[in-house]
Amino acid sequence: MSKNSFLKGTLILTVAAIVSRVLGVGQRVPLQHIMGNDGMTLYTISYNVYSMLLIIATLGVPSALSKQISEYTAVGQYHEAHQTYKAARNFALVTGVVMFLFMIVIAPYYAEYALAPQAELAIKAIAPAMLLFPLIAIMRGYFQGQQFMQPTGLSQVMEQILRVATAVALPLILLHYGYNKDVAVAGASFGAVMGSVAAVAVMIYFYKKHRPDQKKRVSEQKNYKKLTYRQIYGKMLRLSLPITISAMAVPLLYFIDSSTSLRLLTPQNERISVTLKHTDAIIGGKEITLPIAPYLYKNNTTMIPLEEASVAMGADLVWDKNHQRAFYERGPVKATLVMNQPVVLNGKTFGGPLQLAAGTDVPCVPLRFFTEQLHAYNEAVDTVGILGGSAQSLAGLPIILAIALSSSIIPVVSAAYSRRDHAEVQRMSSMALRVALITGVPAALYLTVAAYPINGLLFKNTDATYLKAAFIIGSLCIGTIFQIMMMTSSGILQGLGRTDLPMRHVIIGVLVKLAGNYVFAPLFGIYGIILATSLCFIAVMSLNIRAINQYTKLAILGERWRGFLLSSLLLSVIGLGIIWLGFTVQPHLPIPERLFFGLEAAVIGACSLTAYALALFWLGGIDVHDIRYFPNVAQKVYRMLSRYRIVPAYVEEQKSHVN
Repeated sequence: MSKNSFLKGTLILTVAAIVSRVLGVGQRVPLQHIMGNDGMTLYTISYNVYSMLLIIATLGVPSALSKQISEYTAVGQYHEAHQTYKAARNFALVTGVVMFLFMIVIAPYYAEYALAPQAELAIKAIAPAMLLFPLIAIMRGYFQGQQFMQPTGLSQVMEQILRVATAVALPLILLHYGYNKDVAVAGASFGAVMGSVAAVAVMIYFYKKHRPDQKKRVSEQKNYKKLTYRQIYGKMLRLSLPITISAMAVPLLYFIDSSTSLRLLTPQNERISVTLKHTDAIIGGKEITLPIAPYLYKNNTTMIPLEEASVAMGADLVWDKNHQRAFYERGPVKATLVMNQPVVLNGKTFGGPLQLAAGTDVPCVPLRFFTEQLHAYNEAVDTVGILGGSAQSLAGLPIILAIALSSSIIPVVSAAYSRRDHAEVQRMSSMALRVALITGVPAALYLTVAAYPINGLLFKNTDATYLKAAFIIGSLCIGTIFQIMMMTSSGILQGLGRTDLPMRHVIIGVLVKLAGNYVFAPLFGIYGIILATSLCFIAVMSLNIRAINQYTKLAILGERWRGFLLSSLLLSVIGLGIIWLGFTVQPHLPIPERLFFGLEAAVIGACSLTAYALALFWLGGIDVHDIRYFPNVAQKVYRMLSRYRIVPAYVEEQKSHVN
């Protein structure tokens, strides 16, 4: 594959990833406005467990299938290719059903473990997507193996459009009809199901469209080998299992965070977790058995026994049976609860009254009556919502190029390595890591230094969350620098045929993450959890690069490190300077706050990124020779700028003047 083909392939994958990522971020912005940070915590918990199980359900088979289909079609073995596809399709259908049932069964137990019992409905609502997405992934792998990318690209776009439309519209409809936030979050999670319907419809359309041509090619092949399921699955799983574990890196980290963050950030005496239809509960950090299981009032409000929960919370409860009311007191919290009247605390109502559970004499109140009193728990829920709803969505933007690079570099390095062209392996591996650095770092730095205005522009904030959210977003985004290098270097190792190494390195990285969460969270809170994520990326990246250097001597930037670092420093200084200026002038400008944040983010981007690009060339952070590997449009723009001496001229142009 030529250098231009490599970059064109990267560009195509990048554009597809950009559309998907932008729509994904675009979905979470209105969701955060609709449901708040506490609602985003529940959404993130449900989505992360789904993403994790989806990877397990597919077991990396789509990537292995793509490789096998490509190999078979290259030598005209269309019959064997079709047998392999059918086996993979059947595998996807079975694992999809198994994982769907598994999600339904574990939903209440996992939600309780995560200290977010309200997330049970959201987990169950997203589970049906598991029935279709393994099949969609297999069909995408099948078409990619035939070098036919249109079905994959179009299905991804249609999936995101319907997912976003449903995830935004359905919560609004549910809230309008009086359902509580837990049900609204479940409606948002159901968007994934509608997205899967759209994606599978696109894939089936293309499959039927190309089926006649496929049948013709299969029928024309006179001699073919009948493959058994054992042969197909054996070969497929040998290829796919290492890919699966490598692909699990980021989803597994986010799954770890959504599973452990509330536990790590909430003091023992403020923990509360109950499950519908189960009498075992944790309230005020105490494990108790309730006289009746929690139930739903009007299908939208979780109700729990008042007396047992009050005792566990350490509250005093006095009954006035003549007037059918109770006096509740817990420290500064005081409330009068009247039978069959809405429960009110600090001016808030919670969607249900004080009532006797059906067929019993057990008085019950909404669960939120108690969770509202747990200030540390509520603070943790709000913080985890910022991490999952705002920070993780923005941190997904800088890695777009890394996703494309890690996909494109595999066949390039693989082809060169099979030819024993070590010079080409060294050049293309170094080039991929270099491109990842010089394009990924400015994106990560921009989101870091501009986190305050970006947060103010996109997300709903209170006076207490503006700075906290900005620091969380910036802290997570700066770590994506190492994530970019981790993903790109993993792609290089896969191209070298060492799929086992990224797998081993990811396992080590996950252990670093787990240990880091439990070591640093008690010391630094949410920032300790973010630090553990960055340490995981650093560990995997370092191990990957060390392994690559055993095959070929990498020359990522060489002597260009100084120019690159100075350019990155210039970007940061300019961005922080504009932030400081914004704090100074904002109080004196009579414009809406959100508009100001939008203008500030745009000015930071225009000034800091332009300065970075110019400094990169003038300070020698990038070799002018590399311009000839850029897409034609970028080359034309560079030539135009070089005429006005805005950037250095091509070496070839300089030589022509000498001659």
